[in-house]
Amino acid sequence: MTPATRPTRLVMGLALAAAFAACAPAASGQPAGAASPPAEQTSRARATGDAWLDGRLADIDQYAARYPEAFAAELERYAGVPRAYVHGLLAQPGWGGGDAWFACFLARATEATCRSVVRARTLAGADADWEQVADGFGARPGSPPWLAMRLALADSYRRWARPLEPDAALSRALRARAQDESAAADRDRR
Repeated sequence: MTPATRPTRLVMGLALAAAFAACAPAASGQPAGAASPPAEQTSRARATGDAWLDGRLADIDQYAARYPEAFAAELERYAGVPRAYVHGLLAQPGWGGGDAWFACFLARATEATCRSVVRARTLAGADADWEQVADGFGARPGSPPWLAMRLALADSYRRWARPLEPDAALSRALRARAQDESAAADRDRR
């Protein structure tokens, strides 16, 4: 290599590195120029009445901000909510990914529509907590709809290949579901 080509290679290498850096947000699943959710969306308490679930909803905020398409696909496929509705909801002030997930899976667990849950929370006011909204749909911590939401959360985390440390209640629910599925498989074989 001649001395004249060294600077050219260095400049080209720096230009290539700059190009890759500019593409990094798109490669991570986040559109270039996309901002993180506002701090008030990610730092405020969810107030579901379930501290373990509140922490997972805050984590879902981060996941939805980083992977908006995968998040919207999850809600479309498993909660029955159109992607455009999910994106529109996330664009509203005060709505993070955890809120959207909770609203749509609360609706699924209580056989309501996500729109009706979103409407109930909106009518309750900006400071309404999720515990009040869920109670209005017959879902209190420990109730069958509540346990269904916790199992749905475990399923979402599994599909997202995201680590999840279940608490004692979720561990029991996962074991019970596995036993029920095993018993059903045994009946089907007979």
